[in-house]
Amino acid sequence: MANPRIVIGLDFGTTYSGVAWALSDCPDKPEVITSWPGSGNRTTPKVPSTMAFKCGRRFQWGYQTSFFGDHIRGVKILLDESQDPKYVAALESAGFIKKNRNSAIVLAGLYLEQLVLHTKKILQRRFGTAIQSMEMRYVVTVPAVWSDKAKDTTLRAAVNAGISPQGISLVSEPEAAALHCMTVIRPNLIQDGDVVVVCDAGGGTVDLISYCVKTVLPLRLEESAEGTGGICGSMMLDVEFTKFLNGLMNQKIPDKAREIALRFWQDNIKPNFPSDTNFLEEIHFVPLPGVKDNSKIDLKDGFLQLDGAQIKAIFDPIVKQVQDLVGDQVARVDASGKSVKAILLVGGFGSSEYLYQCIQKAYSPIIVMQPPNSGAVRHGIEDNQVGKRIARRHYGVDFISFLPENLAKYPGVQHVWCDLREKWFVPDMMQWYLQKGQEVLENRPVRVPFHRVFTDNTRPVFYDQIDVCGDHEAPERLNDNVFGVCTLKSDLRAIPTSLFVKKTNSKGKKYYTVNYDLVMTPLSGSIKFELEFNGASYGQIEATY
Repeated sequence: MANPRIVIGLDFGTTYSGVAWALSDCPDKPEVITSWPGSGNRTTPKVPSTMAFKCGRRFQWGYQTSFFGDHIRGVKILLDESQDPKYVAALESAGFIKKNRNSAIVLAGLYLEQLVLHTKKILQRRFGTAIQSMEMRYVVTVPAVWSDKAKDTTLRAAVNAGISPQGISLVSEPEAAALHCMTVIRPNLIQDGDVVVVCDAGGGTVDLISYCVKTVLPLRLEESAEGTGGICGSMMLDVEFTKFLNGLMNQKIPDKAREIALRFWQDNIKPNFPSDTNFLEEIHFVPLPGVKDNSKIDLKDGFLQLDGAQIKAIFDPIVKQVQDLVGDQVARVDASGKSVKAILLVGGFGSSEYLYQCIQKAYSPIIVMQPPNSGAVRHGIEDNQVGKRIARRHYGVDFISFLPENLAKYPGVQHVWCDLREKWFVPDMMQWYLQKGQEVLENRPVRVPFHRVFTDNTRPVFYDQIDVCGDHEAPERLNDNVFGVCTLKSDLRAIPTSLFVKKTNSKGKKYYTVNYDLVMTPLSGSIKFELEFNGASYGQIEATY
């Protein structure tokens, strides 16, 4: 009898990371790793996404790193170059990377490598030598709002960590959360046809996607609205707290004192607010050692008195951003003719009591819940539970058009002469094959046809660029809002030349024309491309982002 497969879910976060695993024959019983190097006897489902190089060489990660001193945080945010990292720790890490001629992908790979090695040690203790013959599959979560390039960068970081490219897949964080949450709450609340908004509020990003539950048993979901999100996770509360301190003090705060105050905020105030029903009367004493007393701001003996109203003022700007994102999803669902049954708050920030209260108050009578989440594991075991997704961008290609109607339509555009085909053409035309907001089915991939020419002196190897655009309406021609997301190498040398169409122009120049399709399948956290010629598949194509 074959050994069951082990599916390992890696939740690589901006501030904290986690790992859960399950056997393929026990998908409803995922186990969460709670012991970590450097944590002593403390058990916790999360490990800090921090790393450091002790004495410049020895690599430390997670709880091995001390809170004080030079260490690297927020690397995940730096994997998406299209985002603006307002998180101070991420900006400091970017400075370290530049100074040491390093890269975010290398550092992320080093961290993930330690996460994987620790996971393997845990599994070794559980299964002994049997683990050597058990297949392992890894599922890595990525923010839904990330660019395709950032998702590919995360995938390459995981491969750098020692994971086989064939043994890894990506899943969007809200989809992973939805898969697990539905199995936890469905006996009591969710029914066929209900729509839920999943708000995955983590340390860095907040991702939202709305799902329609087609069937509860077996669980089948469909996206109901285009996913949205932003960088307004709990790390931004740290930014607001630091701004509050700087605005309150009329003296420079020593770096050590600022770090101690921030640590107290992160460990004692932020995760527990509000600790009382009448939270405005809360009083906390934030340590600021070495800072002079100031009775005007209740700073005495190295402690700053912080009340509930001040804490609320720190929380409110960030909570408002999350609240608006939730409202946008609810409005999108309403516009589609459906209504939201429940809002699921997941992720580290999603477990905040204050965020829960604000969302509940703003969107009553919609039910708001905070279920647990180990969805990456379930995605790896049953990876086709979301039958329909919504495209977040337009996807297409730029091409040259020989059509007379396009030549007439763009008389002001400089037309170009093709010596080989002996025709004029219009450059920089756009052909869109996947529209923003369009429904995408995994069992119905998108075909992108290409028409290419080559001569005996050239090889049938073509580099095709896939373009994207986030505008509401896709443009007819290339403009500044259209940018290339990846380049695909289509190598047709394995196809006999006799299958191509041979032509000769008026000057006796011989050339071949070839038609082929790039088959695009948008998955949860990535896009798969395959090459087809005359209806036959020639395998998966690697994309260069």
